[in-house]
Amino acid sequence: MKILFLLSRIEKSGVAIHTLDLAEGLVQRGHELTMITGGITDKDNDYLLGIKRKFDELGVQIKTFKAPQGNILGKAFTSVLSILRIMWWIQRSKADVIHAQSPYMTFLPWIMRKKFVSTVHNVQLVKNIKYKNPTELIAISRESKEYAVDKLGARRESVTVVCHGVSRRYSNVFTSEEKKEFRREQGISDSTIVIGFVGRITIEKGLDVLIEAVEKYLPPHLHKDVACIFLGDYFSEEDERWFVNLMSRSDLSDRIRIVPFQDPYPFYNIFDIFVLPSKSEAFGLVCVEAMMCGCCTVRTDTNGALDQIDHGKDGYIFPNGDAEALAKILQYIMQNPEQISFISANGRKKALEHFTIEAMTEKTLEVYKKVL
Repeated sequence: MKILFLLSRIEKSGVAIHTLDLAEGLVQRGHELTMITGGITDKDNDYLLGIKRKFDELGVQIKTFKAPQGNILGKAFTSVLSILRIMWWIQRSKADVIHAQSPYMTFLPWIMRKKFVSTVHNVQLVKNIKYKNPTELIAISRESKEYAVDKLGARRESVTVVCHGVSRRYSNVFTSEEKKEFRREQGISDSTIVIGFVGRITIEKGLDVLIEAVEKYLPPHLHKDVACIFLGDYFSEEDERWFVNLMSRSDLSDRIRIVPFQDPYPFYNIFDIFVLPSKSEAFGLVCVEAMMCGCCTVRTDTNGALDQIDHGKDGYIFPNGDAEALAKILQYIMQNPEQISFISANGRKKALEHFTIEAMTEKTLEVYKKVL
């Protein structure tokens, strides 16, 4: 099968990683892939260059259009040329399936009156002139399915839930010695409880809630044993100012490390507890990564939580914005170390059964068959 991906850009986002993971699964099944994209957002970033390199290694044929730049007239001119070029590529590709990973590129196959698939990655997506409902729509969680129907006007029968899957490499858990070595490299003692977070450093990720939970509601004897590692980059200067101001008022500032975003795999291996305190999520892919790595995972009840976690069995869910509720969960598992092992083992098992690239690919192919 010839499959054409439409991806607006290769950036530090779950969409880019999801596209790469799906590409891997499809190539392994013997399908031929082409991708039309605006290219890498930061050509000096090693992480993004690595993603591009992996697409190349998979044999994905990449066609890169020019992003709008310059003054208003220049941007308009570039946009028109890029649209015409993309439509020409779509026509020439003779693809069996067109999959718009970027919803705001859906108007292109729609204009050309071609059947196509799209994925709703973001429940904050606003319907505008560039967004057109596809022939078949993939929702990444139960909530995003309802969002697509209620807010985007998608036909319910055209929407299929396909949860994200991640590479099985996350299941290759570090040995005890490897964990100790990497903890030493990060300046963390063996007795310290490491609470980790992976994602953009933004207001909506709820890091203030996590900090408040540890600082205000954890008992002092537990509070002193905690260190936090936040793996991610600031999304904007406003977010950086917000976080710096938050740190200036926090007693935890000397125990919080911001690590520039990079491959999260080794960090999951030294997190005792992984927390996603987001105020808004479409799915929360990092939770699946953490679960597969054997992290005891705690997250808000935002989109994707119920697809991922059976509370108290393979992870924990707390009410969005409720620092006290989060602290109660942290206190319980810190005071009951056997619970960390129990939750971690169940979470890893669940991730390997339901959230692999293979499982995601199989369900995606079922959607493609509907279009064919």
